[in-house]
Amino acid sequence: MKLLLVDDHPLFGVGFAHALTLAQPGIEVQTALTLEQGLGLASAWPALEVVLIDYRLAGDGGQNGLDGLRQFGARHPLVARVLISGDEDPALAARARVAGAAAFLGKSLPIGHLLQALQVVQDGGEYFNTPAALRHSADAGPTARQLEVLSLIAQGRQNKQIARELGIAERTVKLHVTALFEVLAASNRTHLLVRAREAGLL
Repeated sequence: MKLLLVDDHPLFGVGFAHALTLAQPGIEVQTALTLEQGLGLASAWPALEVVLIDYRLAGDGGQNGLDGLRQFGARHPLVARVLISGDEDPALAARARVAGAAAFLGKSLPIGHLLQALQVVQDGGEYFNTPAALRHSADAGPTARQLEVLSLIAQGRQNKQIARELGIAERTVKLHVTALFEVLAASNRTHLLVRAREAGLL
């Protein structure tokens, strides 16, 4: 599978790409920080099969992932489009479908589940089943949302700042941090970053 991730958090993009390639060797992932960069990469990558666009794209001219779905549809109609978001509102999933998405994936999904959904999309199907799942087996590895939290921890953000930046409750951030400690067998934040770097997630 040849996949492009458009997300404005560079550390998250690196960690997400690495987690996908660990879960499925042979997958090819490129990342872009903006829609413009993503569209440029897609133009130079004729073998691209799936583009995964984050709903929140801060600093991208006021555009969001729904705008990205439409732009990719207009310029690269043969590339399957997927919206990914930490906001797992069914109404947003419906808006994504109207904007041309083949799938809507919540960032609380384990990487293995994300891969299964992306495989459905690659095969020409649709995937709009996004149950909230903050806690899951440690064997599944960190979720996409947890990788996003991890990238902000690596940037020195505290829970309150992470909550504000991601638009989620501080208690939800605490749940994600606790889950990261469990998944990466870390005892504190410093140890967490060490373990994340050892795992190639940062």
